[in-house]
Amino acid sequence: MAEYTAPFEPDSRDVIEDVPEDIVMRLPAMYFPMPWRRHAEVELLEEQGLAFMERHGFCQGPGRRERVAGTKSALFFAGNCPDAGTERLQMAVDWTYTMFVFDDFACDEEAPEDAFSFLDLAVRVVRTLESPAAGLLAPKNPFTGPVVELAERLHDLASPTQRRRLVDAHLSWYLGVAWERAARRQQLMPRLNDYLYTRLLYVAGFPTLAWFQVSEVDDIPDQEINAPVVHALTEMACMVAAVDDDLFSYGKELWYAARRPAHTGPVLNLVGLYQARPGCTREDAQRQAVALRDRILARFIEVRDQVEPTASEPLRRYLSNLTCLIRGNYEWGVRAGRYTDPDGRHPDAVRVATSPVADVPSATGAPPDVPCVGWWWHALPAKASPPKKRAH
Repeated sequence: MAEYTAPFEPDSRDVIEDVPEDIVMRLPAMYFPMPWRRHAEVELLEEQGLAFMERHGFCQGPGRRERVAGTKSALFFAGNCPDAGTERLQMAVDWTYTMFVFDDFACDEEAPEDAFSFLDLAVRVVRTLESPAAGLLAPKNPFTGPVVELAERLHDLASPTQRRRLVDAHLSWYLGVAWERAARRQQLMPRLNDYLYTRLLYVAGFPTLAWFQVSEVDDIPDQEINAPVVHALTEMACMVAAVDDDLFSYGKELWYAARRPAHTGPVLNLVGLYQARPGCTREDAQRQAVALRDRILARFIEVRDQVEPTASEPLRRYLSNLTCLIRGNYEWGVRAGRYTDPDGRHPDAVRVATSPVADVPSATGAPPDVPCVGWWWHALPAKASPPKKRAH
């Protein structure tokens, strides 16, 4: 097994230091029909989350604590699950702090280039979540301590159903990351339809939403969570968050592309895909991305409002958390240092300027050029039937 000993160490391969660093992203107004709600214990969640990272050595070394704190992982989950119990939500917060390090170190810009190193680590993490005593993570691996501890806490607090759903969600996430890494190595410019489906996987939305379920005591019944209409709502919430993340992170992608010309290829980002079209400016591309996410969000609200009145209490809590995710992810994104300080060593290298949120969508209806998500409109009836609850 490959051993990793230095997360956050600079990758100096073919890096140019003296490139212009004044990257300003000005985002159009984005539709949000819901307020921003936060968990009352957000400060405690942050304090305990940073202590968790300190205990496992991720804050040691110049700038590392600042980079970990800059992810604002507690704020992220405090905005997603504002009504959850603190003990269960703390697991999700600690997972988020850890997985942002994992994402940067094992998945993204600072990752080793060989495919095996990521996949080898990923399968070991998955099995450890299933069985904390599996002994698959090497003692010197920096992720061993936090992953084993989280797995043990998960087995103490979560139900078998919640654990199974969380493990399965990690498998889909890591599959998407494997595709992303291969696409970057091949300098692939995918079609919009191909990109959006794979982005839905590697944005890590599905494990995030599995933690939503772990944060609640009661399981959502299988016949409800697996109903097509609820699966559609899950995917729509993830996709809105993914598009918003692309809008926030485009400046970061441009910053890395300018500093690493030897690895330069098409920027794997929704805004970049739109901008690659003839005659499309960055501002046009941003507006097209916002129009797409507004269409999806308008459909999400329409379908949610049909399902919610007859949903069970666990499902209603889940739908509430999905709704909170959409606004919470946005508010987190405009505050997260990982978008403005790309590598943790260049504060304010990228600036993200937002416009006031809009109370009406800029576009509605199914997008004509993205059939991979068209079923959210076409395969669900005009009035979506809520999932049936099992009689007791």
